[in-house]
Amino acid sequence: RLTATGTFTLIITGIDMAALGWERLNDSSDYELDQPSVFANNDAGRVSPLGDHHELIHGQDISSVGLSRRKPSRPPLGKPTQKRTFHLLHLSIAGISLICLALAITAVANESASWRLGVGNRQLIVLGFLLSIMNMCLGSVAPTLYLLLEARFGSSTLQNYNGILRNQFFSPRLSFVWRVIIGLATALPLGLSVAYKTFIGGSSAQTVDVAAWIGNASYYGMFAPPGLQLLGEKTGISIFSNATLPYTVASSPPNGSELPLPTRAQTYGFNIILLHNENAAALDIPQPSYVSAVQALLAGGESWNISAPVFATVATFNHSRTRDPDGYASYFDDVCSAAEASSGAYTPMTMINEWSLVLLNHPSPGDQSLQYIGFTPLRGTEHNGLPLCSDFFPYANAYDVTRQICQGTWTITRGGIELVEGSCDGTILPANRQVVILHNTLFLGFWYMSTLVEFLGPFATARNGSEWAGPSMAIGVAAMVWSKITVLNSPISQDESFRAPKELARLTADEAGLLYAVNDTAMYIRPTLRKSGLLYLLLAVQPALVIIVLGLMAVLRSTPLDRGFGLVSILSGIDRDSLDSLAGAALSGELNRNVKLIIRPTHEDAQGRVKYHVAPVSSTAAVRNKGLTPKIIYH
Repeated sequence: RLTATGTFTLIITGIDMAALGWERLNDSSDYELDQPSVFANNDAGRVSPLGDHHELIHGQDISSVGLSRRKPSRPPLGKPTQKRTFHLLHLSIAGISLICLALAITAVANESASWRLGVGNRQLIVLGFLLSIMNMCLGSVAPTLYLLLEARFGSSTLQNYNGILRNQFFSPRLSFVWRVIIGLATALPLGLSVAYKTFIGGSSAQTVDVAAWIGNASYYGMFAPPGLQLLGEKTGISIFSNATLPYTVASSPPNGSELPLPTRAQTYGFNIILLHNENAAALDIPQPSYVSAVQALLAGGESWNISAPVFATVATFNHSRTRDPDGYASYFDDVCSAAEASSGAYTPMTMINEWSLVLLNHPSPGDQSLQYIGFTPLRGTEHNGLPLCSDFFPYANAYDVTRQICQGTWTITRGGIELVEGSCDGTILPANRQVVILHNTLFLGFWYMSTLVEFLGPFATARNGSEWAGPSMAIGVAAMVWSKITVLNSPISQDESFRAPKELARLTADEAGLLYAVNDTAMYIRPTLRKSGLLYLLLAVQPALVIIVLGLMAVLRSTPLDRGFGLVSILSGIDRDSLDSLAGAALSGELNRNVKLIIRPTHEDAQGRVKYHVAPVSSTAAVRNKGLTPKIIYH
């Protein structure tokens, strides 16, 4: 019921408020009582739909007061802070980046670490993982610097801030400079991930215990490499050819021009050493089962380097012709006469080019420690054109053949074994280990003449006068004696003992120097990245950038932005009246023009506020963002 004064009374009890279209009063704290009010639009012709009632709340008559909604009182959720030069989080990020750099360099530079990571692609995986972490560290601090640079020196547009925060160089209306910077920052980790993989070709080595890896001690002796032991039906020709082929290839003149002789001991194949222009050695090698066991352990690209003191069959040029001509001639006549009367000790073979290759030694069985070899002109029809001892004498080259102590270093790979370094000091082994040469049945001329003609023949014609003739003869003699003894007396083909002539006692393989234990040194080599300063520099790019970024952030510490800048900070300090210019972009997030974000820090006493205002760029071209005041807590 409307009173004359324009007020009405409402009785709560018994009235269905929902039916009358009013909200239910759930809590009196949601409403406040106002002073009496008058219905400005009520006139004598309008009657309240509530009728003539009074409203009672908690037993009170509030007919003389009005009701209005009160804004809820909620505490602010923002966290005021003071701008710091360095944040603990940023320092932690820098520390993590530097730790990753140290680990990455260790994974390459440290021999033990790189060797352990050399299995498969572990080293590449570890470096890729560490580079990813370093990239994350850089990506955590770089955007803050970009924001500071944009606020201090850039146009301070919403589009630039949006592109920086989203890290998208295709962001709409992003400036060209920021497109380039963000694009380069995106491409940097991709480039680094490709660049570090180009440093392949290195290796890391670790000394290993041979017995622990192959299950037994190291044995060496007169063996052919794995796969060649039973070739040649015990003639020795096959392993002679395999041993000397690398030398033949290496010493052959390219384009007809002779190569210079090596100035130091040079290795060829799996056991040949050219010690000097006149001396050569055929080294004993590791037992084939040893080599096979090592090869079974190796992965692709891996190898073992084994170094050991071993025995060798050494051919040394005999200078008796110049030192004692008479004695040399007398001894030669005796040897050659005895050889002519025997079978296979004096063996000339014509090369059908007016030259013959002649091999002379003591009759077999007997002493094979002196070998004469050389090219002799043919004599016409007498003796079927073959040279006599007197014809051979001026052209004979004498070589002493002995068993000596040498040092060798081999590389074992999945594909084979190769001698990479060797030397001999001239130490001759005791008499019992010379028996295989002094008392043996070799018949060298009978088995090897065709092979020697092929090996040495060019020096009688096309390479006549070559300084490689002497080294080739020395290697030919050493390899010939070694290969023949190997196929006849190797423990693989015998019962692990050398059957000496009747006048000598039966010798074990160790006593004869055919098989013996050696305390060798083995280096397990795995392919890794090259230990290059350029690689270390590449790994240091991102940590260095993190340090540079933090330094620039310290220089720009007065700029009114911090690491937490984003949507929350803008909404907290935005001038609501300036948001009308952004109308229409609620869903698309795109604007037709560049909009400047003006940042205005203010403060009173020790407290301050950061206020944001947006406006089209054309209307705020001259407005620059202000700086923060030190030691002020900003809200």
